Amino acid sequence: MELYISQFLLFLMLFARATALIVVAPVIGHQSVPVQMKVALGMFLAFVLYPLAATKAPVIATEFLPLVLALVQEVVVGVLIGFATGLLFAGVRYAGELISLDTNLSAAMMFDPENNSQASLISEFLYLAMLMVFLLLNGHHFVLEALYVSYSAVPIGGLAWSGAPAPAMIKLSAMIFIVAVKLAAPIIVAMFLLNVALSILSRVMPQMNMFALVFPAKIGVGLFAVMAAAPLMVLTFRKLLAGFEENVLELIKAL
Repeated sequence: MELYISQFLLFLMLFARATALIVVAPVIGHQSVPVQMKVALGMFLAFVLYPLAATKAPVIATEFLPLVLALVQEVVVGVLIGFATGLLFAGVRYAGELISLDTNLSAAMMFDPENNSQASLISEFLYLAMLMVFLLLNGHHFVLEALYVSYSAVPIGGLAWSGAPAPAMIKLSAMIFIVAVKLAAPIIVAMFLLNVALSILSRVMPQMNMFALVFPAKIGVGLFAVMAAAPLMVLTFRKLLAGFEENVLELIKAL
């Protein structure tokens, strides 16, 4: 009987970490994914990882307070990994906001069902496009790989409540701005050159109504720059994803 209880508790710990990761991770953690599917996927991953964890699992206390504390530790590990993998797309959304501000499209807003808030049209388009690239590059496989690696770096009940992961998390958070600037760089440069050209034109032809020219020019050039820079943005995202995966693994090892 005690053997069955220990096996069930081990499965429960695996289920807690896997489900916490799924709820926060990109793609599979989206609100459009039903809760039942997330729970089922968490149970499936716990079932798959059970043979690996069973060989290294410590003795899990059956008392109420230590059991709850162990569950909280597993949830924290899963949430940290899922949150870290989602920071890349926070940078993608920020890149869309930078492009929207530069192209005068910041007023074109739409409802974002994932965050229950308003987001710019360019930001949502860029987010969905990079999400497709993420899937094509097997980024969702990396999320599952990160969960697998976490059991070697942080065994069940082995979370150290210290400040060791803080530098790695700060480094990952700084990646938001790096990703945003690198993705939006072609459009920012195009808008800068357009502003220079319009400034020269206003000096050469002061009688021209610049306000009637600036807004459509910025929108037209901005959309053309987004289309022209799309292959470069995909290539940049691919390189950023490779470096981002290394940073996430560093965070897992620091836990």
